Amino acid sequence: MSLKKYIASRNQLTALWGKAGEPLLPTNPKDLTADQKRALARGLLSDLSPENLCCDGELRGAKLRAKTSLLNKAKSELEVMGQSVEWEVLYPT
Repeated sequence: MSLKKYIASRNQLTALWGKAGEPLLPTNPKDLTADQKRALARGLLSDLSPENLCCDGELRGAKLRAKTSLLNKAKSELEVMGQSVEWEVLYPT
């Protein structure tokens, strides 16, 4: 359920600020492609960073806990679908 909420929020941001014609994510997590799952994993990691999580210190208390809980549940649901949610370490070749 949290993954659906996260996808809906990403779609709202895409509709508002995305490039013209940028496709929205499917509302049903089961319909996500492998590339879409990887993009969601990267987005979740970014959103879970301390700066983004607490909006540079502006978000505190119950709202911060609710946001953290939603993002962590969405992360868990995405991992259950087989997508690892961890930073990709790139090594120069």
